[in-house]
Amino acid sequence: MLKIIKNTTALCLLLGLSCVALAEESLTPKQLVSAMSKAQNQLNYQISFVQTNTTDLQTFRYKHVMLDNKSYAQLTTLESGKQDIIRRDNLVSYFQANFTPFTIQANHIVDYLPTILSANLDKFSEYYDFSALGRNRIADRLVQVIKIMPKDDFRYQYLLFIDEENHLLLRSDLLDRNGNTLESFHVVNLYIGDEINSLAEQLNAVHFPPLLTNEPVAQKPITGWQTNWIPQGFSLVHENMEPEDSDNQNIIESRLYSDGLFSFTIYVADKIINENQDHLWQQGVNTIYSENVGDKEVTLIGQIPAATAKRIVQDLQFK
Repeated sequence: MLKIIKNTTALCLLLGLSCVALAEESLTPKQLVSAMSKAQNQLNYQISFVQTNTTDLQTFRYKHVMLDNKSYAQLTTLESGKQDIIRRDNLVSYFQANFTPFTIQANHIVDYLPTILSANLDKFSEYYDFSALGRNRIADRLVQVIKIMPKDDFRYQYLLFIDEENHLLLRSDLLDRNGNTLESFHVVNLYIGDEINSLAEQLNAVHFPPLLTNEPVAQKPITGWQTNWIPQGFSLVHENMEPEDSDNQNIIESRLYSDGLFSFTIYVADKIINENQDHLWQQGVNTIYSENVGDKEVTLIGQIPAATAKRIVQDLQFK
């Protein structure tokens, strides 16, 4: 009789796990990514995570609470000098030793968190393929592994490890086209529940630092130059003109482009140093490429490969 009970119990457990697996498999890879975006915005949770790139390793704690249809979040560094980034709905405040605190208008904390968490799935999904790579285990939890692969050679790819039960992102690896890891996000501890609801009250009690505003010098569109080539799917999000110094003698023109997942900004200003050398700097996912074109200095900063940045800058057309 005991043997029969054991066998029955084992069979029930097996069937239960199979049902869970089938339920997860009923979601397509793209649907899992969509569920991940909803979970990280709607659940009340706390995570401790490690972020690494090609030169650095940092540890953080991140808390998120949704209360009365408002989002509250706090990201805190756990080593070296303490830094707090606090979100109260559409305002994000920065607190760091030896720097004056400030506030900006934003709907996400983007610093130190994977780009995918603030991405526009509806916009970028047309230019990437989504595929399921099976199951794995992160932070003692079962996850589904999803690969997001660009359809061209001009941008990066993602590996996502999404919790099977709650759909939170527990790990992400940002890779170049050769599969080399540029940046990694790895959760080591996770708590979900209403015990952290007091975060909203705590953050509302914090004194708001000044709200930064960035008033452009000119409201008219930039017309002196244009891009002849950018990767398909990237579109102009914002353009601006502002003085480089207090006497307003040199104006910096900038244009921000995004495909919904990654972004880059092109800056154009009068050339200061008379040289024709280009300069390239890359750390993890971030690329800075600068080149003098005629009497202008052009700098591109963004989350794109170096070869893509060079081609965009070198194909600019000045009128």
